[in-house]
Amino acid sequence: MNNSITTSIIIQSPPFSSIAGKEAVDLALVCAAFEQQVNLIFSDRGVLHLLNNQGKEGINDKLHDKQLNALAFYDIDTIYVNQQSLKELNLDESQLLKECTIAPAEQINSLVQASQNTVTF
Repeated sequence: MNNSITTSIIIQSPPFSSIAGKEAVDLALVCAAFEQQVNLIFSDRGVLHLLNNQGKEGINDKLHDKQLNALAFYDIDTIYVNQQSLKELNLDESQLLKECTIAPAEQINSLVQASQNTVTF
């Protein structure tokens, strides 16, 4: 895909407290459908969206399995996870739903700076 516009979408809000995570992934899918390059970044308590074996009863949302599995169909092949956030939450990559790219803050900052648009949820 040869895209001229890159949008970074940063998910910082925890799952089930609101629909912000679902809206963020919806936005990522829409941007990708319009052939934008998407950097989907999970940071702070937003990384909790990616945990294995969590219930969906909080807001009756299926973000965790259905939407995240659809990302590859929209050419969103890389999900970035803030390395420092994992450390702060005492988590490691093996606890996450999907294969993710664990990235240091410097790499995430570079992705965001190179983006034409950045949206934080």
